[in-house]
Amino acid sequence: MTGPKPQNKLAYEALRQRILIYEVMPDERLGEEYWAATLKVGRAAIREALTRLLGDGLVRSGERGGYFVTKLSDKDTRQLRELREVLETAAFLLACDRVTETQLAVIEEVCTDYDNLVRKGYHNSAWECDLRFHHLLVEASGNEHLLQTYQRSNIPLFHLKISRSMRFEGCHETTSRQHRMIATALRERNKAAGVEVLKLHIRTGAETTADQPQVLEPLSSPEPAPEPQLV
Repeated sequence: MTGPKPQNKLAYEALRQRILIYEVMPDERLGEEYWAATLKVGRAAIREALTRLLGDGLVRSGERGGYFVTKLSDKDTRQLRELREVLETAAFLLACDRVTETQLAVIEEVCTDYDNLVRKGYHNSAWECDLRFHHLLVEASGNEHLLQTYQRSNIPLFHLKISRSMRFEGCHETTSRQHRMIATALRERNKAAGVEVLKLHIRTGAETTADQPQVLEPLSSPEPAPEPQLV
């Protein structure tokens, strides 16, 4: 029987989720006392969660102390797109040699989950599902250091900035089609085709962000709040 989650893990997952759906806004201060009371955990758990989020690049240390949600500049976005392309294409090449049938099945299942969530209008969960697809792809490389580098960068924030631009007709369909093409190339161990589609996928998202204004409002939808995902 599985026991309750440790408070520090619960706090980390809850704060991370709120950052990724813009319930907590960029540059907003994360106060220990407030979040300990809100999440009903001890302040030590909040401190541990904030330290972990700092390592993930999702928060930054203030000049006078405290933690603030990271805000990406246009320069950050461009450089993270370049980093993401390097890491994910390297991961894909390794995954072609190392991915298991179980991992392939999960990646393909996530493609279906994404389609279902978009169709139901559950955009928050669809964006989390999109992020999970890419996490699983990097994880399939079998290289723990590569995965840790991916997790500890600002890539989740970059990915969300991309996703928040995808409220426009055709964007979700393009994402779904490219995800399935990447998954198919991985199953077929077609390195050249997979890298080509993956680069196109990442660059398409970056171009969408550049072309569309960012509306920095908390995301909302009629869906229930999803369970936090470790990415």
